[in-house]
Amino acid sequence: MLVGMSGGVDSSVAALLLREQGHEVVGATLRLGIAELHGRQCCGEEASLEARRVASALGIQHVTIDVAARFASAVVEPFVDDYACGRTPNPCVVCNERVKFAALLERADALGCDRVATGHYARVIEGSDGLPLVARGADAGKDQSYFLYRLGPLTLSRVLFPLGGMTKDEVRRVATQAGLPVADREESQEICFAHDYVALVARMRPDALAPGPIETQEGLVVGEHGGIARYTVGQRKGIGIGGPGGPRRVVSIDAQRNAVVVGGRDALLARRLVLSDPVWRSAESTLRVSAVMRYRARPVSCEARFDGKRIAVELAAAHETTAPGQSVVLYDGDAVVGGGVLERWEP
Repeated sequence: MLVGMSGGVDSSVAALLLREQGHEVVGATLRLGIAELHGRQCCGEEASLEARRVASALGIQHVTIDVAARFASAVVEPFVDDYACGRTPNPCVVCNERVKFAALLERADALGCDRVATGHYARVIEGSDGLPLVARGADAGKDQSYFLYRLGPLTLSRVLFPLGGMTKDEVRRVATQAGLPVADREESQEICFAHDYVALVARMRPDALAPGPIETQEGLVVGEHGGIARYTVGQRKGIGIGGPGGPRRVVSIDAQRNAVVVGGRDALLARRLVLSDPVWRSAESTLRVSAVMRYRARPVSCEARFDGKRIAVELAAAHETTAPGQSVVLYDGDAVVGGGVLERWEP
């Protein structure tokens, strides 16, 4: 059993539980490379040292997997390009699909491990067609199924989430009782590879920080921005304008004109969403499900239709949209049955 170990408490407890269940466990830490370059230590040398300490305490083998080139091309470069195009990316979703699980499975094959495991708060269940699906974890406040929606049946058939039925408090209690050296380690809630994403964009795509107009939906210029990469659709604070007309939000970003468009909350209310880069886990083309438009957002009842290229989501009631580039994940109860990247929305 190959267990992804980040040096944190969750993945450490996952390795501990699997070892106690009798599995022959090997810990594996991904080295992203980019982390150190941008002032972060997540998935860097410090994380690898912490994971190695835990592995030693558990009496298991530990390996390091260098995925720096893959991470840069699959995650960091598209992340920066999205901001330069006026979109708001979700790098954790991309990393899970294209880097983390792919690299773990490749190393598992090389080591002769039949399965891989991580410390995600999620579950794998059997769908109505007998194929595995991602499902919500027991701890609603920590559930990470949203970030795993793109994992397919072939991957899920080899994946275990040992913490799926546990709460965070239970995990910390297990770590403390076992005397793990990371039992009290704090979690990072930021982007793992850049504590200042604007500085990262400035280095890689300085054109995304060129000044331009802030304007109303009617075309009236009301201010100047310092680069479209500093803004996201739905943003309320830090826009840099004031004056009459009440609170304003970013309602769209026009990268072609280098313009940030502001308006009232009503301009963000959507009834129909169009999702690109779709994931669809049903034999039916139409489903009555719930849509989650951002991590930890409340599910919204909807009807989703898949035409083979895109997913059209009709919300049961108007709801404030998320930003283009963000993932919208579809749930049938606790099971993830689809999702995609928000391309556009309509009132």
